[in-house]
Amino acid sequence: MKKLSSHIIILYILLTLVPMLVIGGFNVTKSLLTERNEWRSLYDKVLLQQLINAEKSLVEFDLNLAEIVVNDLSRLDYIRAVKLESELYAMTFAEVINSNVEEEKLTLLTYPIFDSRGSSLGQLVIYKDNDALRSHVYSTVLPKTLFFVVLVSFISFLFSHKILSIFKRPFKDVHQFTRLVASGEFEVPPPVHNKFIEINAIFLSLDMMRVRLLNSVNQLKQSEERYSRTYNLTQVCLFVIDVKTCKIIRANQTFTQLVSDVETINCVYAARLKRFITQLLQRKGGHSFEYTINVKGAVKHFQINYSERIQDEIECSGLDISELIEARESVELQLQTDPLTGIPNRVRFNQFIQQVEKNKHERFTFMMLDLDGFKAINDNYGHRVGDVALQTIALRIANCIQAYGRVYRLGGDEFIVSITDDYSRDKLQLIAHSIMLLIEAPIHYEDKIFAISSSIGISRYDAKDTVSVDHILNEADMAMYHAKINQVSPIFSDELCLV
Repeated sequence: MKKLSSHIIILYILLTLVPMLVIGGFNVTKSLLTERNEWRSLYDKVLLQQLINAEKSLVEFDLNLAEIVVNDLSRLDYIRAVKLESELYAMTFAEVINSNVEEEKLTLLTYPIFDSRGSSLGQLVIYKDNDALRSHVYSTVLPKTLFFVVLVSFISFLFSHKILSIFKRPFKDVHQFTRLVASGEFEVPPPVHNKFIEINAIFLSLDMMRVRLLNSVNQLKQSEERYSRTYNLTQVCLFVIDVKTCKIIRANQTFTQLVSDVETINCVYAARLKRFITQLLQRKGGHSFEYTINVKGAVKHFQINYSERIQDEIECSGLDISELIEARESVELQLQTDPLTGIPNRVRFNQFIQQVEKNKHERFTFMMLDLDGFKAINDNYGHRVGDVALQTIALRIANCIQAYGRVYRLGGDEFIVSITDDYSRDKLQLIAHSIMLLIEAPIHYEDKIFAISSSIGISRYDAKDTVSVDHILNEADMAMYHAKINQVSPIFSDELCLV
């Protein structure tokens, strides 16, 4: 086999480089340099001599010599006009105009003339025709140049044709083989070329690349299969979002089962997904948070964990903690609910007090309520009947004030009502009377009928008064105690001094 590089170098030297350097370069360069130097030398020689004559003419006022100066310069082919001007006599000594040429095509050259003492005598003005100069150079060099261009073009054509004939088949085979590899056809080996070492080496390298790609593809498929099994077997929702397009790229089967398929999320719930991504990007510190959504008519709670943003992608996992949240809420509700009556208990009331202390309620009203005659029911009918009485009364009070506030059982037969709206004194009095009337209504249990009365003390809170919540509670308790002792209608704490 021949070495391709040596073959190409030999062809290039024989067909292109030698003729270009020997014939074209030498002749064209020599012609240009010769013509340029001859014209420049002739012009400089004539100009130098005539500047001496011009000085003498201006000093001696010799008009004949001035005519000689301008005539000698005008004999040059590319000089279109010459004139000698005297500054001392303010006149033109001599002038020659060879032909009428447009002024923009002429180059104006001015040579000041001085005497031996340095005084200005005048100036020699020359108009040079650049087109004439170029035309002369072109007419001299152009035939040689054309011959050189034709020769080089012909040689280049032969060289290119030869090179193309050498590389046409290998390049075609490379193109077809790379197309097969690009389309995933890794099983087909490349063609064999034994004429040139370099081309054969290229196809051997392509074959090695094909084998490596085939091995890499097989390994990648195996890895994808293992990853897919692990990805879909986990009970955690796994999904990847593109923060630039605000879409989910991929998700595992658990995500599809618990939430929805990726296409539905990206299309139907695009606005909700965009809000989730915005919330994700705005988070500072930590990579975990709770997120609640409504899925298929049910509220779902997820613990979201997410990775760093890499090339506009964020990997997320979502653990379904709905049962945990529901259990926690259930426990919290049980802690805040009286087990006998089902209404909020003292724990819930203490949370309300904490809200007041955090200035979440600027005005509210407390109605402290105690049942009269409840102990007698327990003594006469037993605690089972007493429990029924407490349940019935608690339900009546809750229904009565549900539009105004909330009732809490503090313990035993003691209740308290909180009203957060700013009602008038008369309205609060009316609400309290309604509660008393409902409590006093007969209670039927099996074959027994009994009734209970109540005492209510009312105290109002205003944040502007700078009075503590404990003080308001104490006032309501004192008002209730006063109402019980004196058996009067619901009484406000600020009326104690008047009763």
